[in-house]
Amino acid sequence: MNQPSSQHRRQQGLTLIELMVALVIGLVITIAASAVYVATVGSTRVTQSVSDLGETGQLALELMGREAKKAGFFPAQFSVNGQPLQPGSFGNTKAAGNAVFDQGVFGCEGANYNPATKACGAKVNGAPDGLVINYMATADFGDAAVIGNHRDCNREVVSADTDNAAAVASGRPLFVSNRFGLVGTTYTAANGNAVNTQSLACHGNGNEAATALTPLLAGFEDMVVRYGVYGTANQQTPDRFYSATQVNALGLVESLTPWQRVTAVHVCLVVRTPDAVRQGEGATARTFRDCRGNDIMLSNNDRTLLRRFERVFAVRNNLKASL
Repeated sequence: MNQPSSQHRRQQGLTLIELMVALVIGLVITIAASAVYVATVGSTRVTQSVSDLGETGQLALELMGREAKKAGFFPAQFSVNGQPLQPGSFGNTKAAGNAVFDQGVFGCEGANYNPATKACGAKVNGAPDGLVINYMATADFGDAAVIGNHRDCNREVVSADTDNAAAVASGRPLFVSNRFGLVGTTYTAANGNAVNTQSLACHGNGNEAATALTPLLAGFEDMVVRYGVYGTANQQTPDRFYSATQVNALGLVESLTPWQRVTAVHVCLVVRTPDAVRQGEGATARTFRDCRGNDIMLSNNDRTLLRRFERVFAVRNNLKASL
C-alpha cells in the first residue's frame, strides 16, 4: 500500500479533539476579557460617581459660602446718616416687623424660608434646614464701578424688588436677600430612568412674586446649618454653634439680638449618587455619619454612594447699616 505523501498530510484538517480544545481556549479568553471589561466599566462608574459627588458638594459650598461671606455687607463709600459704620445690627430696610431681614444672617431649622409669609415654614424634625443671607449692594446706575452684587442668586436684578424703589431713586445701596434650602426634584437620568432626589435651591428678592425656591444643583440628602454666636460684650469670637431654634432662644447682649451676634456659619451637606454604583461587598453592613452626628446603618441592598461636606464661613453680620 502506498504511504500518503508529506504534502497530502499537510493538507489534512484539525481533528475533533483539537477543534474542541481550541473552542474551549477561545471561550476562556472571551470570558476573561468580558470579566475585565465589566470590572473596568464598574470601576469607571464608581470613579466617575465619586468625582461627581465631590464636584456637587464643593460647588454647593462655594455657592453658599460666597453669599454667606457677604452677610451684613454695606458699601463703605456710603455714609450712614453722616456717620461711619459701627459694630452692631444690620438695618432692616425691606420689611419692618419681619425678623428675617433684621440682620445679615437668619436661619430656619427643619424648614425653608417661605417667601409668601416672609418667615420660616413649620419645623419638621430631621428635615433639612434653610438659610437666609442679607446684605447691601450698589446698583448699576450707569457706572462701571459696581460695588457688591446687585443680582440675587437667581440672577435677577434686585432693583426689581419694590422695597428697593426708594434706594433706586436716591442712588442708595440696594437690599439683597438670598434664601437657600433643599427642595424635592425629579429628573431623567442618562439611562432614561426617573430619579427622585433633592436639589439645593434658592429664592432671591429680585423676583418677590415667585413663591418657590429655584433648584440649582441636584443630588442632596440633607442640609444642616449651625450658627456661631458670641455671648459677651466687646467679643467677636463665637462661644459655640447653635441650631436656628437655639439661637432664637438666646437673650440680648448690648441690645443686640442673638441673630445680630452671629459671626460664623457652619454648613453641612450630604450628597448621594442617583444610581447604584457600588459593587457587592459581602454581608458587612455599612454605616454613615450624617450631619447631625448620627451613625446611620445602610442596607446591604443600598449600592449608592454618600458623602458629607462641611465648612465654616466667617460673616460680616456685625456691621451696622440703617438708612
